[in-house]
Amino acid sequence: MPLTAHCYDGQSSRMRTARLDCTDGFLQLAFEDGRLQQWPLEAVRIRPRLGNTPRVLQLPDGGRVEVADSPEMERWFPDGGSRIEGWADWLERRRGAILGSALLVLAATVLFLRHGMPWLAREAAERMPAAVERHVSEQVAVLLARLHFDPSKVPAARRTALVQRFRQLVRGEPRSEQMRIVFVDAEGIGANAFALPDGRIFVTDQMLELGGSDDEVLAVLAHEAGHHVHRHGMRRALEQSSVFVVAGLLFGDASGSSLAVSIPATLLGSGFSRGHEREADAYAFDLLRRHGQSPRTFAAMMRRLSAQVPEALEKGPMGYLSTHPPSPERIGAAEQAAMNAEAGAASP
Repeated sequence: MPLTAHCYDGQSSRMRTARLDCTDGFLQLAFEDGRLQQWPLEAVRIRPRLGNTPRVLQLPDGGRVEVADSPEMERWFPDGGSRIEGWADWLERRRGAILGSALLVLAATVLFLRHGMPWLAREAAERMPAAVERHVSEQVAVLLARLHFDPSKVPAARRTALVQRFRQLVRGEPRSEQMRIVFVDAEGIGANAFALPDGRIFVTDQMLELGGSDDEVLAVLAHEAGHHVHRHGMRRALEQSSVFVVAGLLFGDASGSSLAVSIPATLLGSGFSRGHEREADAYAFDLLRRHGQSPRTFAAMMRRLSAQVPEALEKGPMGYLSTHPPSPERIGAAEQAAMNAEAGAASP
């Protein structure tokens, strides 16, 4: 039975209507002006079926024919699609299969972001050239200096003493040659310390003012050293930036350009994950213990910092959404590490 088809000659966008039929192994087009064209069936390529869209026939002369799907297509082109294409077409015609496929893609995406992305970020961060770490860190440092930082007002003698103690503390540690302390006055940020991927560890005057002793400040610096040793800054930036790449892949933009653009912004705008914080805490406890300083100094500093945070931000829904573990948990971990160290020292 002839079918109504829309024809394109492959040279212009002009569409013509014709009657499509198959006779004696030839595909035939009968146009309204009475002209006929025909080609051997084996010279015509039929594209795979895609849902309820029209079937497309590719002609040997570069032309194209679009025709509504019908049983005639299956009869004229019995080998018109591969088994995989037939299976895909079967799925596309069933709502349950579509829903199941969508749920499967969603589950695979969540699992990849939850487990696959952190693994990839860790592997990539360990292989990241130092020049890249310096470049992205410099962008963050320049912006912070412009918006928040002033020269430190802490006496030079205290700063020098802290730097010397920190150098002794991290001597021989992995990546310790990159670590350097930068003191800044940051009234808008308050008591804080953080590490950038290139090894710069910023500590604010307000943190030094809050600390009950330099031992407590040193405990915080040991924690920041842990972030640098485990490359948490670059790993976190890669994890969060890669979300844009995954979204780009899902929605058709696979250029990866968003990754290069978003890393500095992600470094600037995000903290470390809870897992990274716990890992840095554990590193600091061990480092302090190995140098004869009790992790209780870290617990003492955490109590001072926690006292400045509204309780609502540490408990309830806001606390659950925080990137940092709750302060009571971190204080308890530090106290436990101190007791373990004391028990180990007391045992024969």
